[in-house]
Amino acid sequence: MDMLDRTIPTPQELIARAEALVPFLREQAASNKAARRITAETIARVKDAGLFRVIQPSRYGGYEMSPEVFGEIITTLGRGDASMGFVFGVVAVHSFHMAFYDDQAAQDVWGEDSSVLVGSPYAPNGKAVKVDGGYRVSGRWSFSSGCDNCDWNFLGGMIEGDEGPILQRLHAFLIPRADAKIVDTWHVTGLQGSGSKDIVVEDAFVPEYRVQRFPIFDASAHPGTKLNNAPLFRAPFMPLFVRSVSSAALGALEGMIEHFSGYTANRLNVLSERVARDPRVQEALGQARAEVEEMKSTMRRDLARMDEIGREGQLISMDEMTLLMLKSANVPHRAEKAALTLMRAAGANGIRNDHPLAGIYNDILVIGQHASNTPATQAISLGKMMLGVQD
Repeated sequence: MDMLDRTIPTPQELIARAEALVPFLREQAASNKAARRITAETIARVKDAGLFRVIQPSRYGGYEMSPEVFGEIITTLGRGDASMGFVFGVVAVHSFHMAFYDDQAAQDVWGEDSSVLVGSPYAPNGKAVKVDGGYRVSGRWSFSSGCDNCDWNFLGGMIEGDEGPILQRLHAFLIPRADAKIVDTWHVTGLQGSGSKDIVVEDAFVPEYRVQRFPIFDASAHPGTKLNNAPLFRAPFMPLFVRSVSSAALGALEGMIEHFSGYTANRLNVLSERVARDPRVQEALGQARAEVEEMKSTMRRDLARMDEIGREGQLISMDEMTLLMLKSANVPHRAEKAALTLMRAAGANGIRNDHPLAGIYNDILVIGQHASNTPATQAISLGKMMLGVQD
């Protein structure tokens, strides 16, 4: 039975379902890492909990909950396994993106099964040629997180013959897995379970209704919002997207703090002294918790602001959009610094594979390598606006 027929949970119930999965995700983390993808068992449990429906349009079986609920679920899953938290953020935001497409596109994806997942990436690596009724698309895209678990992909590209600034020429082409090939290139130092492999498409036909301009700045310019007209789908897309790819690092740092506390509580150093009495260890742990609290407060406030913008039907200013994106992009790097301090405080035993600390640190480090998590890009743009500097 499709979940269209099931009762919609409250936001509190949905967050509680995510919390209940944390022990299971910790058990599964090693399997996801070894498989270099989110295993079918893991993805099934997250699907069964209804979590991927959090910001999916209600007309297609989603819950249309607020950006704040979305953020809480990402960080909660990230506490259990950074790879699962990261894949969840990336894939769930694509269900949000589907709201901007023509209804026929959504029917293609969810007409028979509203639990189908959509991957990406949006990097403009595709070349499209206009033909009768649509486009012929070819290209190769790296870093398709969760691709093994997705039946469709949003793939970025440009249309042959288009002119003008690059941001005005970018499009997202919605392409089924049947028209794409996964190439296993994902051999990395962290976040192995995300399975962020390459996607190759060779001369696939994409009907016009499955092509939209990207990024999204004005929701009203996209056909899907005539049907999906809830305030959620007027929230600013790009700030929400950057939160979706950065917030798992915050959850991972929370998880690392929990592991560190349990590991350190009764540990003795080489002199048989309790490590927990070392002021440097105490400071590292205290500072890490302060970082989590500050970043989580900012995340909640900023996601609430995105919700407010949607409810008021505002168009976000470029200044505010850039600031929101910068604060999100900072998260993995702040988390990585705190995690490195914990690693050093853990001593030599912290690097052992039978402890999760080093693995979590590497996961956070890799999340920070995502192109959207580059603070300098947003900081420079914001600084230019504040100084009135134009290129």
